[in-house]
Amino acid sequence: MKKSLTLTVMCLAALTASAQEKADIEVSYNYRHFHRSGKEQNHQLTLLANATESKFFSPETEFVDSLEYTPEGREIYNQMKMAAFTSGDLKSVPSRKIPMYIFKSKAKGETEVYDGQIAMMFTYTEPYEAQTWEIADSTRNILDYDCGMATCSYRGREWTAWFAVDIPIQDGPWKLSGLPGLILEASESTGQHHFTATGIQASRRAMTPVAGRDHYEKADRITMLKALRKFEENPEAGLGAALGIKLSVQGGIKVDKSLDFLETDYR
Repeated sequence: MKKSLTLTVMCLAALTASAQEKADIEVSYNYRHFHRSGKEQNHQLTLLANATESKFFSPETEFVDSLEYTPEGREIYNQMKMAAFTSGDLKSVPSRKIPMYIFKSKAKGETEVYDGQIAMMFTYTEPYEAQTWEIADSTRNILDYDCGMATCSYRGREWTAWFAVDIPIQDGPWKLSGLPGLILEASESTGQHHFTATGIQASRRAMTPVAGRDHYEKADRITMLKALRKFEENPEAGLGAALGIKLSVQGGIKVDKSLDFLETDYR
């Protein structure tokens, strides 16, 4: 199975020039991180990638977006919410728990990002930038692939990644890329953010654009991160400002200010 997947990806990669909008590989990752309250959270994210293009996103967020931006979809989504409210099982309603989309394009030389919180949704484009990695001698096995280790400093965090040279896709979760093989695991030194591959398969899925992308406010990376940090530290005030009302929540949410985003160089 492992050899078959490797050969399939290599063959598909050779066709990338004529079909860059299609993925050659689909990877599922568990993303372990922490809510602003300090509670650990785990979410399943997906990477679609070929030799020059990739899309990293939450399937749950994409499903919600596909519903909310069409009249028929909104009706279905409202019915789902009503049914959950009636049954008391509100957690069963899909939501944008991880609203982030990352599109990396070596061909265009750019990375396109969509992210935000509730009523504060932003998009920006920046130059594509592979990290400067230092490859170490350590090895480990992940999903039956022998992986090498590499480290780098990137926008305020120290990252350790494990990459599989048998999978010739120089990409990985989030904005991480540039190693001689697919990144199957990546963690930063504080333990706040950790990506681990849970499944890999050959794929020809289209890397479709974000539904409702015209509803995102254009910004730059630093402006977005500062705005989201302000919201994280006082979500009631941030939500009230977005809705044009004043909110007062008894007790509020105790925020652990030591927790931060994947990038911390905005301060």
